[in-house]
Amino acid sequence: MDAERGLSWTYANNLRVATMFLGLSMVSLGIGVLLVLSYGADATDAALTFLTIGIFLAVFAVLVFLPRLVRRGAISFSLYADRPLDEAERVVREALSQDGATVRVEVVRSRSDRPPRIVVADGVAPRFRIESSRSPEAPADARSWTEVIQSGMADEEDEEARRLRDRVAARLHGERPPTN
Repeated sequence: MDAERGLSWTYANNLRVATMFLGLSMVSLGIGVLLVLSYGADATDAALTFLTIGIFLAVFAVLVFLPRLVRRGAISFSLYADRPLDEAERVVREALSQDGATVRVEVVRSRSDRPPRIVVADGVAPRFRIESSRSPEAPADARSWTEVIQSGMADEEDEEARRLRDRVAARLHGERPPTN
């Protein structure tokens, strides 16, 4: 259903990505240090290369992946929707309140004129972050899209989280949401 219309949830294990980059950084730094200790001045060029790559990977992971990890959590699913931010927020609120749960919306402090919003339902672990974005497939001069990000799951196989994703996707498609 989602794939036919070009609207599908994308899985990201943000913790694994950050860990891999930091791990590669440590390996590269370790090789550089071992080259210096083993061969001394004869291996300065090779050691400098490994040390430079290691430092670059560490800085890159800290600047790019750690903020993403803080913002989205260890595991997340994201969906780009061709809807305004307010309408996407309304759709997510309706999907979460379908079971009668109390839903609240928190507006995140931001320098943007359209700050991100976090939609949380009482008694439900997964939360949805809604932020203005541009679809990766859209041309540069296209209108804004909205990215809906689900995070706060125990693992990627969480059935409650999948049920909520299905509801949100169905409502974003304008279809009748699943009742289960």
